[in-house]
Amino acid sequence: MDKERLKELYRSHRPVFHFTSKTGWINDPNGLILYGGYYHLFYQHYPYGVTHGDMHWGHARTKDFMEWEELPVALCPDGLGTIFSGCMVYDEKNTSGFGTDDNPPLVAVFTHHLEQGGACIQYQSLAYSLDGGMNFKKYEGNPVLNLQLKDFRDPKVFWYQPTEKWVMLVSAGKEILFFTSGNLRDWMPGKVFPGQGLRPDEIWECPDLVELKEGRGDGNKRKWVLFVSQNTLDYVKTGIRYFVGVFTGEGFMEQDSAGEELYVDFGRDNYAAATYAGTGGRVIQQGWMNCWSYAEKLPEAGFRGSMTFPRELSLRKTSEGYRVIQKPAQEAEEKWKLWQQIVPDNAMVTAEKIPGVFRYTPEGETGKIIFCSRNGRFQITVDFVYGKITVSRSGCGEGFEDSHFQETRWMYFCREAARELYIVVDVTSVEVFAADGEAVGTFQYFVGEPFDRIITGTKCGE
Repeated sequence: MDKERLKELYRSHRPVFHFTSKTGWINDPNGLILYGGYYHLFYQHYPYGVTHGDMHWGHARTKDFMEWEELPVALCPDGLGTIFSGCMVYDEKNTSGFGTDDNPPLVAVFTHHLEQGGACIQYQSLAYSLDGGMNFKKYEGNPVLNLQLKDFRDPKVFWYQPTEKWVMLVSAGKEILFFTSGNLRDWMPGKVFPGQGLRPDEIWECPDLVELKEGRGDGNKRKWVLFVSQNTLDYVKTGIRYFVGVFTGEGFMEQDSAGEELYVDFGRDNYAAATYAGTGGRVIQQGWMNCWSYAEKLPEAGFRGSMTFPRELSLRKTSEGYRVIQKPAQEAEEKWKLWQQIVPDNAMVTAEKIPGVFRYTPEGETGKIIFCSRNGRFQITVDFVYGKITVSRSGCGEGFEDSHFQETRWMYFCREAARELYIVVDVTSVEVFAADGEAVGTFQYFVGEPFDRIITGTKCGE
């Protein structure tokens, strides 16, 4: 990339590999679906400022997760409230009656958030599209599910063929509530998945439930995995947790954790992730690349917020139990070859590909790689004896201060895992894929100028 163009991107904090809106604020991904040959990304959006405001649903689409077409805002606030998070389903059998047999609808299931008279209430509503998601009409019977709760949001809906019912799961404070329906409009209560041992200030958001393939290859063995985004007032335990278990058609039962809290990401900057509908046997997840501790403090240039690069998920059974495995979605694989640089161990080299995809394999039992610019260092250390990876981005928060941004993050992994580190470096982010996708960390950084040097192994002390 031309150096002047790269400097311009760093000055504006505009990523190359990751979605950002042209203007305004974005947070949670919503309504992810593969439809009509495009991956559609709807998202929490405030078009009129760079902090969280009255939420709309923004809309963009892509074929390769690299080049995005931003489309007009899909859903706007109305008398029932602002438009919080939700999902999108293709009602192929027209169970809702919103379309026809020849033209089934896309149906957005979302949370209306209403603040009135000093009180707050959240309930679930519908909107449908008959032109492939370009235009939506809100259902006149909204809301379709109202329990008169303050924290009752982020519906995930999917069709469950064994019961021929729609299943909805919604976060309600410290628990996940399940509901079923034959038509998306009338919902019956199911089971409750409770949060156990949570702190008083902990809350669950953005639930998702998917079947993940176990192991490698084309085997049919799968397990259900429940994801929840967990937040706390001090942000100490903020992140995406997951539970491996069984889905009964009306609820979820955890089977494999031994009381351990499992997180998708050991970095700070992956939250509110959702999975794409309509992808067949593949499960592709994408999150908001941010943390509420500092999301509204970050440098901005008329826009603020970005999404993680989408990741394909599977399960691996280890000696410690099942673990979610993440790999960058394969759609960008061919294009990424043009951005790839293999970094040798015990060396100091020029960063030829920034942004870029870097592959680094330590020669010994430990390894270290540091990305350097004139005013910042991003360091990754891995220890294969103890099965531990550590990341420090101290000094990479130019223009703002936050203790959670500066802290060192780490994670343990299976010691028998592959040793190659796969590192995606963009203008404002680093995504680390280690241990063959078992240890994944997402980190933003802001250094003002591009990384120009990479130091590895024994050279890191020089």
